[in-house]
Amino acid sequence: MADELLVFEQTVEAVFARGLHGRIPPSCKDRLRQAGLELDQKLRTAYPLDAWMTFLRITAQELYPDEPLEQGAFKLGEAFIDGFHETLPGRAVLSLLRVLGPRRALMRTTKNFRAGNNYTESRLKELGPRQFELWMNEVGSLPTFTAGILHAGLRTAGAADIRIDLSGYDNHACTYCISWSEASVSSGVAGKGDSSAATRSGSIISL
Repeated sequence: MADELLVFEQTVEAVFARGLHGRIPPSCKDRLRQAGLELDQKLRTAYPLDAWMTFLRITAQELYPDEPLEQGAFKLGEAFIDGFHETLPGRAVLSLLRVLGPRRALMRTTKNFRAGNNYTESRLKELGPRQFELWMNEVGSLPTFTAGILHAGLRTAGAADIRIDLSGYDNHACTYCISWSEASVSSGVAGKGDSSAATRSGSIISL
């Protein structure tokens, strides 16, 4: 793993310039600027993980003041996938997930996350049909942000009624207990039908 944990520019762009476009109030921009993220200027090529977590925490507090921080961070993870879809590499990756289906999408976790940072390592354990444990080495101080990414990514891959519970979080690594009730992808790899029929419903959290 790299000595300095870095989040790449494309990850920051997917959340702030794409997924949250037009939704960031001036008060949030001011707080982000003070924390080291200037949204009205060209983004840096990379940001330290700790700084990235600070940016996410500020944004969750500003956009979802009436919700627990963990839930706000989860929604930002979903916003990442929404924004990532608007980028050229994102369209390619997410189109591939639709073909692969949820199971094989999870098998690509390290590769997919490494497109946006220099440190992610993961281990996947299959417990049963549509039931997995996914260990990830560095998820920062807001593990539900990663849960939101996983949830939206699995939904894109065709999973429905997704549940993600968190266990074993030690301020660095986290195990995500993931299950879904059915999967539907256009290729028929994991089921029948079109991925657009997959529900947005799902549940999270047990820390």
